[in-house]
Amino acid sequence: MESLKKQKAGDKEKTENPFGHLTRKATTTPSGIEKLLGIRTTISTIIFDLSEVQITGLTGVEKTLEPLLNIGADQILGKLAGDDIRAFFHGQISEEEYLNRIIAKNGWKISNERLKSIIRENFREIEGTRQIIEKLKSNGFKLGLLSVHGKEWIDYANQKFDYHRLFDSVMYSFEIALSKPDKKAYQLMMEKLGSKPEECIFIDDQQKNLDPAIELGMKAILFKNAGQLEKDLRQMGIQI
Repeated sequence: MESLKKQKAGDKEKTENPFGHLTRKATTTPSGIEKLLGIRTTISTIIFDLSEVQITGLTGVEKTLEPLLNIGADQILGKLAGDDIRAFFHGQISEEEYLNRIIAKNGWKISNERLKSIIRENFREIEGTRQIIEKLKSNGFKLGLLSVHGKEWIDYANQKFDYHRLFDSVMYSFEIALSKPDKKAYQLMMEKLGSKPEECIFIDDQQKNLDPAIELGMKAILFKNAGQLEKDLRQMGIQI
């Protein structure tokens, strides 16, 4: 009888947690399908975007250019975008060539040097993000940086803000001729870090760049500000 009771207890245990043998030590709180299956995931790697997460990008430059160009601020960012900036971000043309094309195409009355200076002066650190990265680094997380950017802008920004040293690996669109949200860019970043998707959290300020990360199996956080980022990380069980 005692043996039968033990067998029934064992059967009940298997029914309640049929995937218990897959459970492993967790850093993050399980959610969704993980809860259903009783699986916990260990997060070892956190990958950051750069523009509008750590350092401001082009957003804001339109306000400085509006009175100089005598056109609406709402039009300026659109004119800075397009095929030319894509070629610049993919390493196909230099910053000099990119700015020359933009000025000529739009008939702007501004010198290349002045436009270059205005854009670079717009690069500023976003308050609080560096401190979060430093805490994560000191807590032993593997850190990556995956960014769509131009080489000359990165050379300038890293010289000014010295942020490359915070990361184990950095990867830019101008190095690989690929931009988010192309899934290959995320895969190359994980390969460089030696991490699996389920071990990663990806942080970006645009949902369209988070969707491929989620589809690949990463967790994701939409960045709004450093306070919100810290809160979201803690909710995922990340100690900072």
